[in-house]
Amino acid sequence: MKMRKLIISSLLLVTFNGNVNAAPFTIDGDLNDWGVSHNGNAADWTPDAGILYTVEDQYKNRLEPGYGGQRYDAEAIYAHKGTENLSIALATGHDPETRNNRHNYGAGDFAIDFGRDGSYEVGINIKPSWDVFGVIAGVYKVTEWAYGLWADDTTPGYVNAEHPTSIVTGDLLGLANLAISGPQTGFGAWNENHQHYFYEMSLNLDLLTAAGWQGESFNIHWTQNCGNDSIIVDPPSTVPVPSTLILLLLGFVGLSEYKKNRMI
Repeated sequence: MKMRKLIISSLLLVTFNGNVNAAPFTIDGDLNDWGVSHNGNAADWTPDAGILYTVEDQYKNRLEPGYGGQRYDAEAIYAHKGTENLSIALATGHDPETRNNRHNYGAGDFAIDFGRDGSYEVGINIKPSWDVFGVIAGVYKVTEWAYGLWADDTTPGYVNAEHPTSIVTGDLLGLANLAISGPQTGFGAWNENHQHYFYEMSLNLDLLTAAGWQGESFNIHWTQNCGNDSIIVDPPSTVPVPSTLILLLLGFVGLSEYKKNRMI
C-alpha cells in the first residue's frame, strides 16, 4: 500500500509542476520584472530564476562577427515559455530607429528556428519608421530572409545562413504584444556612457503552432540588418522527456492498482 501511495503522489507532482509555467510580464520595455537590475555591474544582466538567457556584454570596437562597438552591441536576450505564451526580451546598445543606408544599419527582426537546424520559420517584425515591410509586431511564417554583411565569417561557429537579419517575405499569422524602451543608462559593467534599449514582447504559442511548431526545441535569434552582433537563446522542448514519461506511466499503473484494490 505504501508503494501505491508513493506512485500516485509522483503522478500528482508531475501534473502540478507542468502547470506552474506562467510567469507574467508587463510588456512595457522595462525589464525589472525579469530581474534585470540597474546596479552598474555585470550581474545587472542576470535575470530571475526560471528565465532562459544569453549574455554577451562586450566593450570593444570589434564585435562578433562585425564592428561598431556599443552602438551595435547585443548585450543580452531572455526567454520564458509558459503554458500559453512565449515572452522574449532583449537588451542592446543599438538604437531601434537607426536609419538603414550605406553608412548605418537598422534594427533587424526576431527570428525563431524550430528544431534548431538553421532554418528560421518564424519572424517577429520590429518595423522601425523607415521599414516598408508588413506591420509592427507582426508574427510571420517567413518565406525569405535577408542576411548581414559577414558571409561565412571566420568567427568559430558563425554561418551566414544561420543569422537572418530581417523578413523579406512571409505570411502574417497574428500580432505579438511589443514594447521598446527609450535610451537607458547605468546598466552593466561598462555603464558610464553606454546607452541601452530594451525590447519586450509576448506572443501566443498558437501562432508558433500555426507556423508548423510541434513542441520541439527552438532558437530565438536577433541581430541588426548588418549582422554586426547576433545573439541567440534556446527555450527547451515541450515534448515530455523520458523521465517524465516514465513517472506518468508509473502513476497510471499506480492509479489502476489502487482502483482494482478498492473493487476487491
